[in-house]
Amino acid sequence: MKAGSTIIDIIIDIKLSKQKAKFMESAIHNHRLRDRSNYQMSSIQQVDGFSPEPLLTLNAELDNLGLPYEINEPMIESLLQRLKDSGAVDPACFWLVMARIFELTLICAGHYADNCEFSAAGDLLFNPREVLIHRNGYPRPMVKQRHGRISDQLNQDARDRKHLCLLLKHEVTAEVFQPAILPYAFEQIQYSGMIASWYLRSAQERMKKIADTIGFLAAWHVSNFEDFHNRLNNASTETSFFVGDHLCRFDTRYFKQLGREINRVIDDSNFNFEFLVHQ
Repeated sequence: MKAGSTIIDIIIDIKLSKQKAKFMESAIHNHRLRDRSNYQMSSIQQVDGFSPEPLLTLNAELDNLGLPYEINEPMIESLLQRLKDSGAVDPACFWLVMARIFELTLICAGHYADNCEFSAAGDLLFNPREVLIHRNGYPRPMVKQRHGRISDQLNQDARDRKHLCLLLKHEVTAEVFQPAILPYAFEQIQYSGMIASWYLRSAQERMKKIADTIGFLAAWHVSNFEDFHNRLNNASTETSFFVGDHLCRFDTRYFKQLGREINRVIDDSNFNFEFLVHQ
């Protein structure tokens, strides 16, 4: 809980934490529930006249990105939207591209965490992209400010804090409308039934690594990259190695391999693919 948080914020955090836990649990643990629309998409069979051009174009553009410096959350959201709008009917190719965008997001979040950009890393891993605040008797929900305090939004009329607290407890509910990109994208590829289990396990481990890195550097009391760099320069060799072991330092190996596999899916659908579930 941030310093200066009020009981109003605590109430909202409790409500949101239940929904965040639900999203993270479904993303990190392989439970039985499936999203019907995603399952139906993964069940589509390749049809005559299928054109791979939109996905191949998108895959080629991913090859040309400057990782990780040219990547940010709006760009990743744009890539996901383009994939959704591509009209692709080949499930293997579609889900490999989805996995590649997910891998791109992992690299980006790991880079943020390693460079003490905790808010940016948290946005990709934890912080929902959109939270709706529903209030009884109001026809439309209010969109919560992503990095703001809900009490500031709801108390613009400077009403009594006790009254506002009771209002939040009995008449307000929070809905995670758009979860953070990493748990969202992981849930998509997990429920697709197309992506190999070894990769899903690797993805889980690296998502946890991002969270661990954020926690470690925060506990080391560094707030920005300049402070982090100065402390490392003045640290002993042993300390430097110890800190390095707690950083993400993700490479682009899987990202590049996924790109090559996408092209092979188009060329030879009978190839023994590494990232796809073997039928």
